[in-house]
Amino acid sequence: MYARKLALLAGGAGLLAGLLNVPAAHATAGAPVAFTGQVDGQTSLERAQFTLRADLPAAESAELADGDRVPMLKLPASAVTTSGNAFTVSVDPADIPARYVGSNGLVSLELEIYDPSSDTYAWTTRSVRLAAQSSAGRSTAARATVTRGWADPAAGAGATASGTPRVTVHMGKAPAGLKRYQVLRKSAALPRADTCTTTKIGQNDAWATIGEGYPAAPGYGTTRGKAWMTHSSGSEITYGAALSTDGVKWSASGSTSVANTKGFSFEWAADSHPTISYRTEVRYSKYKYDCGGVIINRKMKAVSETGGVKTIHTDSNPPYWLSRSKCTFDMPAGTWTKTTGTAYSNSGGVKISSLIGIELSTSRSYTKNSTLSYKMDAGHDSLCGNTDKPNYASKVQQFYNRIQDEL
Repeated sequence: MYARKLALLAGGAGLLAGLLNVPAAHATAGAPVAFTGQVDGQTSLERAQFTLRADLPAAESAELADGDRVPMLKLPASAVTTSGNAFTVSVDPADIPARYVGSNGLVSLELEIYDPSSDTYAWTTRSVRLAAQSSAGRSTAARATVTRGWADPAAGAGATASGTPRVTVHMGKAPAGLKRYQVLRKSAALPRADTCTTTKIGQNDAWATIGEGYPAAPGYGTTRGKAWMTHSSGSEITYGAALSTDGVKWSASGSTSVANTKGFSFEWAADSHPTISYRTEVRYSKYKYDCGGVIINRKMKAVSETGGVKTIHTDSNPPYWLSRSKCTFDMPAGTWTKTTGTAYSNSGGVKISSLIGIELSTSRSYTKNSTLSYKMDAGHDSLCGNTDKPNYASKVQQFYNRIQDEL
């Protein structure tokens, strides 16, 4: 029954019928920017054709059975504007029905690009968050009418519209199926009406690193420091997505944010191993996109976390981020917990190469529900960030007392 309902709601747009060149002059007036990006290299997008869709929320996608068609919402053609090799996607939140808005206000967008002059093609996906527009600098009347915009999920749930996400996509050789579909349509072997659908064709689970801890060495004492992490209901992880245009070779492209709002909570026990990798298990759904029975691409997107977690103790040496510009010293005894700052990221966080030949990325915002903690005491009283001081950095390392004497 569920599959039949989804089939009736399916709105897959035809690739060639839906791909439209979008000049900047036709941009939707006043629509807030959802995300921006550029294609690698210097390929001009002046003559490129685009199609933009909103996907089902991750939680609903996770309930689809193999063979179910996926409802996809086609968005206005005026949403995409270009300048050189860059593009901007602007979407009016009013154009997104409630069924396409997931937990924590997350909306999953998919963008396809086809450049007929070079016969190149790209696909990417990006999650954005429906958020309140900042009222700074607006008149009272404007504040009453402009209330919703888009926020980068990396800013954490509850953020106002800010920090526009940016993506880089690779324009590769257009899929063979796309060329075949063009020929069939030109020969009238296929109807002019939309014949394109997205169908779920499988799922796989993979372990993903969502955080790291680096407790201090004994130093001038006899024991190591301790670190732990929490991953609680309400937190989010952004997982990399993958595309295959031939069904064999996969490439990383885009990402999907998954909200853990109906799942589980876990707090890792305090651990003194020098290099700690915190992992959660994530479920990926695999889809095929075909037009008139001709497969255009296959893609994999994260849809949920399974509830499994584990710890990996690596044998590698801990990093060495010791620097007066990136460290705090002589901290008092207590528990230090990171709940803000630059999101944790790992370009190879999703361990899925055994299935598709490549690893995919992870990113996790620090919030009250997603934290990293260190036990501070007289023997372990210093913290250093990888790029800045601990509160601002994406990764944090603990050091033993008097470490600053070694600078």
